[in-house]
Amino acid sequence: MLKFFLASIILGLLGLQPANTQDSCINPIGQNGLCINIRNCQPLMQLLRTHGNTVGQFLRSSVCGFENRDPKVCCPIVSNDYDDGNNNNNNNNNNRPPIQEYEEPTPVVTKPPLRQIPQSSYGPLFSPQCGIVNGTMYPKVVNGVPAKLGDWPWVVALGYRSQKNPNRPLWKCGGSLISSRHVLTAGHCIYQRRDLYIIRLGDLDLNDEINDGASPVDILIEKADIHPQYSSTQFTNDIGIIKLQQDVQFTPLIQPICLPFPEQFQTYNYVNTRPFIAGWGSVYFRGPSATHLQYTQLPVRDTAECKQILARFKTVIDDRVICAGWVDGGQDACQGDSGGPLMFPHNFVYYAIGVVSYGYKCAEKDTPAVYTRTSAFLDWIAAHLN
Repeated sequence: MLKFFLASIILGLLGLQPANTQDSCINPIGQNGLCINIRNCQPLMQLLRTHGNTVGQFLRSSVCGFENRDPKVCCPIVSNDYDDGNNNNNNNNNNRPPIQEYEEPTPVVTKPPLRQIPQSSYGPLFSPQCGIVNGTMYPKVVNGVPAKLGDWPWVVALGYRSQKNPNRPLWKCGGSLISSRHVLTAGHCIYQRRDLYIIRLGDLDLNDEINDGASPVDILIEKADIHPQYSSTQFTNDIGIIKLQQDVQFTPLIQPICLPFPEQFQTYNYVNTRPFIAGWGSVYFRGPSATHLQYTQLPVRDTAECKQILARFKTVIDDRVICAGWVDGGQDACQGDSGGPLMFPHNFVYYAIGVVSYGYKCAEKDTPAVYTRTSAFLDWIAAHLN
């Protein structure tokens, strides 16, 4: 079966005209790689085995040449070492490097025993049924770049009822689809918000007058649960789950993101990695919201360093949060991005490792933003998925 599918993929790739056939390359999600025959690239062959035709677009974007009739692909260079993020040999780790130099760390992650994965009646919680995009990823929200259709199929917008125009929602927060019936978001997006009533999925530009090729789906909310220990003054336990009134029909533009259930993700500190954020938030502090989905990458900062930096704000920085942001500012989440996912790619699958929580203004110099760490709340999340 795999041979037949590989043959069909090769036939589909023969018409492509790649611009670069050099030995070294960068793949669609920013990993350094080597341009080799697809049959010799074990990571992509494994991707084919586990995900089948859902990764066709990714493979087409990975083509870097041909060897006879076989396509050559940008095969990611996989490290055998587990990087725990504590390498302090480089004092410039937090200076903003060129985006194209992004390298995904490669913790050894295997599928955990089934007892570690909660059973849900509402669809996939773990790879290979989640976290896959069918668009082309270009690694690169404040100073973000416009997303393309299909880049982030799990990012959703939370709609609040407008007093001026009750039939036209105000899109004030974000979230991520984690099952066919549930959306993960920030607690403060739900707290005392009786005007929250609808979720938009599969959209690219929230301006209905712009033809962006999307076919968004709006689904009413059945209920919204906030963590019982949420603090509206300190933003601790800033996480919530929304249950929709009906199941979501998955399409190439509407897909769930994976939750970090593998044990390795639950202890990994992510320091010096650069996960992604995406949203329709303000383009600058107290500025207008972006109608077109924006995304960017941010480096994860050491928790102790973050705690020291943010001490003047009397916030609680502990193992329930992740801090991320550039030392010199310039890129960040902002108002309206709240509740959106902090997304970590591993083996071509994206995991929601955090939820946009709070920060001081937006993209301020040496002031990282704070994200609720998803793995600290997996038991609570799992309890609300049925």
